[in-house]
Amino acid sequence: MNLPSLRALDAVLATGGFGRAAERLNLSQPAVSAQILALERQYGVELFRRGPAGAAPTELGQELAPHVRRILGLLRDLEHLLLQARNLDRGRLTLAADGPFAAMPLLRRLRDRHPAIASSLTTGNTAATLVAVRSGIADAGVVSLIEAAPDLARVRLESDRVVLLLPVSHPWSARATVSMAEMAGIAVVAREEGSATFRLFAAACARSGVRPELALRLGSREAMREAVAAGFGVGAVFEREAGTDPRLTTVALDGSDLTADTCLVALPERAELGVVRALFQLAEEAQAALRTS
Repeated sequence: MNLPSLRALDAVLATGGFGRAAERLNLSQPAVSAQILALERQYGVELFRRGPAGAAPTELGQELAPHVRRILGLLRDLEHLLLQARNLDRGRLTLAADGPFAAMPLLRRLRDRHPAIASSLTTGNTAATLVAVRSGIADAGVVSLIEAAPDLARVRLESDRVVLLLPVSHPWSARATVSMAEMAGIAVVAREEGSATFRLFAAACARSGVRPELALRLGSREAMREAVAAGFGVGAVFEREAGTDPRLTTVALDGSDLTADTCLVALPERAELGVVRALFQLAEEAQAALRTS
């Protein structure tokens, strides 16, 4: 039994004749007759009694009628759902990010363009975000890339630079820059090792041959801001993450390779499908608008 034979059976039951069924299905009458005959021969049954007045269903044919209609109705429902998903009239996006700053504008554009899409955002550090994307837990990710990820499709969203986060009372707070050499022995509060911020800052310190004093290791930007405000030490943060806390200020670090690109990333096969493809298109449109502005 296959879908064409079910459709032929339904059409003959509905119209009462092979000719009228053929017109309904836009097929030839012999093609419809062959479908019904093949079904009858496959199961060794008679579904219609043929006569000059048309095709009258047998008792078995009449018994099959509601089941056939139900199956074809379910198939139409499935097709409708698939078309809705293709047209982005429904769907769900799970986005992972190492921070909300670049992710939120992108999700806002998705909602404006495709309001029927339900989105969720989970945040963690850079390493956790990449794991979520590569494992398929997240459909896509927004992440600060500081090393090559050739296995992922990507669109650059923005760039950001690591700066020092200081209490406003700190002696450096009025300065324009702080050199990496001055970081030797300075108390620092830092994100966990999976953080792109921590890795960029630690690499810059290593290149400059300096060793700050690690005073506290923290798992979130919010905790870092509170630790800096409480006087545990200075913090290294991306400039966009510093916030607007009146207790704190930022100072630029005079060092090389302290900048990272924030990118939308996904597994290549996911980047070509459905909601993820729409998200990539929105990111590309935003970048094109920036280039022409």
